[in-house]
Amino acid sequence: MTLEHAQSFIQRMKSERAFKVHVTSMEDIHERLEFINSEGYTCTEEEIKRAEIMAHSDVGQQRGGYWFVFSYISRYRL
Repeated sequence: MTLEHAQSFIQRMKSERAFKVHVTSMEDIHERLEFINSEGYTCTEEEIKRAEIMAHSDVGQQRGGYWFVFSYISRYRL
């Protein structure tokens, strides 16, 4: 489980709308993480959150504070 995989996942969420829509349509965090791992991103929720914070620091200033939908949905666990 690596931060690099989490960063790659975040990048794909930014660049592929269909992938982002599919991931964010899953309401259950465990189902979502299982799918993410099945796509080859062996990372944890914590690693994704860290990668998201890093991406926000690097890109957020340039793009008006863009936050990824993944973190928004993960706040509302079932």
